[in-house]
Amino acid sequence: MTWLSLPCADPATLSRPERDRWTAQLSRAETQVQLARDAGHDPDLAAALLAQGTALNRLGHARAALTTLLEAVAYLANDPRTQACAWREAACAHLNLANDTEAQEYLALALRLARDAGHLPLHLDVLDDLSALQATLGDPHAACDSLRASLHLRRQHDHPELTGTLVRLILTELDLPLPEQPTATLTRRVQELTTLAHTEPLGGDSWAALTRAHLHLGDLHAALDAAQRAEPLLRAHRPPRATLSLLTDCARAHLHLGQTAQAESILHAALNDPAAPGSPAELAALHLTASELYEQLGQYAQALHHHRQYHLIDREQRHTHARERTRAAQARVALDATRHEAQLHRQRGDELEALVQARTQELRRSQRAVIDLLASAAEFRDAPLGPHTRWVGDATTAVALHLGCAPRHAEELGLAARLHDVGKIGIPDAILLKEGPLTPQERETIASHTRLGAQLLTQPGAIDGGPLLDLAAQIALSHHECWDGSGYPHALRGPDIPLGGRIVRVVDAFDALISARPYKPAWSDADALTYLRDHAGTLFDPACVQALTELHARQHLPVRTSP
Repeated sequence: MTWLSLPCADPATLSRPERDRWTAQLSRAETQVQLARDAGHDPDLAAALLAQGTALNRLGHARAALTTLLEAVAYLANDPRTQACAWREAACAHLNLANDTEAQEYLALALRLARDAGHLPLHLDVLDDLSALQATLGDPHAACDSLRASLHLRRQHDHPELTGTLVRLILTELDLPLPEQPTATLTRRVQELTTLAHTEPLGGDSWAALTRAHLHLGDLHAALDAAQRAEPLLRAHRPPRATLSLLTDCARAHLHLGQTAQAESILHAALNDPAAPGSPAELAALHLTASELYEQLGQYAQALHHHRQYHLIDREQRHTHARERTRAAQARVALDATRHEAQLHRQRGDELEALVQARTQELRRSQRAVIDLLASAAEFRDAPLGPHTRWVGDATTAVALHLGCAPRHAEELGLAARLHDVGKIGIPDAILLKEGPLTPQERETIASHTRLGAQLLTQPGAIDGGPLLDLAAQIALSHHECWDGSGYPHALRGPDIPLGGRIVRVVDAFDALISARPYKPAWSDADALTYLRDHAGTLFDPACVQALTELHARQHLPVRTSP
């Protein structure tokens, strides 16, 4: 007897309406999976994958179901209850592939997750599934442990299905090897179940279990009394075949009491009832009992006939089991091949990812080397202003972080900012280092350093610096644009100015104001900040001015070094 509540995935067992319902669910789930993938919404994707895997399982596609369910689990990291449902469904898929060991492992995992989630109904369902599977695998000790845990929880929470669990536990304990059958415990359980059978409407299951238990304990009259109570309840509330196991036990009780006529009448009726075809195991038990009966009566031909029938059924069961195991082995080989292929794809993906990361790091090192080289050239050309370019880069990173930029982007802005004045390499010394005021023509020459810098950093074939030098070119071109559109070279206005250019405009101006130049003395930090605030919204981006002011107040700007 088995009570596994996980469904079999044999599509032949589905009615037409059930098949149509699961087919419709599969179609809906496939659509929802695609929509969730496109939207990048993990919770919706997990729910859709779980629904798709469940439908695939019901329709007999166990391998596809298993793959889908395992993907669903990956998106359910913070939902132990739904994870437990997914692992339970995956256990069902393994059962349908005859992977009994894997099914047991998945049910054990589902049990832990259901317990962690504190969801009692699911916890109890998985316990019952696990106990039934353990009994099927021939491990009644483990099955009893699981059923005892279920019984304890049901008593603790006054669960209504207490009697059913007790019935299962008694019948499972009866399957223990004879030296290990706990007679005292079984007697206590019989007493408890007898009390419950009089008060709880469980159909005839409790009385049928009591029949088996009394027969096992040798109390034959009590067994027949329990059978007499069970039979009308089973016939009234259960399918006709539900009485076959009970009739076998009843016939054995009569046989042990020497009441062979009653035993023969029961067995003859059970074996010839067209309304109760019975399972192979139930029919085998009836024929074995009939063989013992006719042997006791001395009718050896009849005994031999039923014994042959018993062995025919047993042989057919063994052949069926062998065919199922062969089919399962083939399915496992195919599943293993699929897993191996997926593992190879993952391995190739990991190798490609590692290669991409290595190339990316190599490119970044190359970009840094190019920037360091150009910055050094600019610093040497613009001496003694070398520390200025380094400080502008570090301060640009600090302001970008304060404005909410991602750390990596802020770092890239800081590196690129070091090249904001690289175009001054093309400015003559007589103009670049002139101590007096500049003529309009000289100012125009100085202003050209923005275009010269951008051209130097983007000249085709001259430098292969990648996106980082493109960013540096953008900053070099735009770091003299003004918020109100009065800057150069393109008179950009407001947010049309790239962020890197807006930040460097403020940082560069602040450092220039507080630094001594051939044409002016150094200002104090307070005067420089006042100037920035007074021109926020005209020359400078107000947000960048506010960020630099706050960083200065908190002493979070980088330390300046003397040239």
